[in-house]
Amino acid sequence: MLERKRRRDGDERTLARLGRTSIPGGLLPLVSLLDDLIQFLNETKTQKGKRIVLILEQLLEIESMTKPIQGIVLPALSLKRTDPKKFRLLMEIDRKRAFLERALAEYRFIPCAEVVVGGNGGASEWSAWWRADHREKREEHLRLMNSGVLELILKLTQIGYLTRLRRCTQCQKWLYAKYRHQNFCSTKCQQKNYTQSPEWKAYRRRYMRDRYDQLFSSSKRKW
Repeated sequence: MLERKRRRDGDERTLARLGRTSIPGGLLPLVSLLDDLIQFLNETKTQKGKRIVLILEQLLEIESMTKPIQGIVLPALSLKRTDPKKFRLLMEIDRKRAFLERALAEYRFIPCAEVVVGGNGGASEWSAWWRADHREKREEHLRLMNSGVLELILKLTQIGYLTRLRRCTQCQKWLYAKYRHQNFCSTKCQQKNYTQSPEWKAYRRRYMRDRYDQLFSSSKRKW
């Protein structure tokens, strides 16, 4: 009960932060928003829905590339001579950002997102905005429409929570990390992953060897 309340409080704090973002949109601040988002990412069946998943993956890739950068993320020509390695990285980020803009422009609403300041080891600073168009159909088994999912993802970039959307280390399903160190969608996946680790297998071998020795010693004493 206490753990459930703690998670609910964490969700409410996140929703409060989302409500303070400057991205206009039509999402209501429902407690179920984050769960609805994860359901969409894992269960969307349409081509448009799957494109949104690809956009999220592109955002996360850009975030990963810009995280170690300090300062403005722009490929200044002066860097080509003074720091060619950084210049090439910034050019690659710029190419990915251009691809991202083309992908977003496919929709009937126009969302925009870009990294403006690198994370210097932390979360990068994003600028995100959009104009929505609600002339779309919702998949019957999902609560969020494509536009709502994109709006929510872009808002998460603005508050520095984008990387909390990640895939489970074990089953590869999407999850929203309530805690920064969370890498599994469930306790079941966490335990399954651990039982496949070299540490667990070594422990299991030691346990079985010790158990065998105990049983063998016990049977000898009976004789």
